[in-house]
Amino acid sequence: MNSRAAPHAASDVFDAMHDLLHVYKAHMVRTMATVHPELTLNEVRALMFVGRHPGTTQKELVAHSGADKAQVARMVAMLQDKGWLESAPNAEDKRSRCLSLSARGLDLHQALREARRGVAAGLLQGCDRATQTQLLALLAQVRSSVDALDACPCAGSEAGTRR
Repeated sequence: MNSRAAPHAASDVFDAMHDLLHVYKAHMVRTMATVHPELTLNEVRALMFVGRHPGTTQKELVAHSGADKAQVARMVAMLQDKGWLESAPNAEDKRSRCLSLSARGLDLHQALREARRGVAAGLLQGCDRATQTQLLALLAQVRSSVDALDACPCAGSEAGTRR
């Protein structure tokens, strides 16, 4: 049986995940606008990342976001101007700065976390706890496979580039 005839081709799984992420993102955008209408999704992601990783550097934020250094630098400066982020010298590398949430940023982070939980709970309301646990384990398994593929020395070969 060829892969096109398979009841669920591997690409169908990723199409379903892609569709689900679009639905999740649309719900998040609407919900985040109720928390703070001026925040962009990238700013929310940055604030959430810094909130989960206090003391993170701008370089780590660049790696996490996938945005370029200049975009992240502008965003960090804007988030600082709005009073949500603070930076301090990095004790390990004097050339970089460590980012953390300000008191206002912590309040915003908490509101964003609660809103995010609400969106997630709403989207998963048809799935019981066991199903959610299983889904999380399966996604972790797929992620582990992707990470292993990325670490493979053959990643530069033709087989490694078919993703």
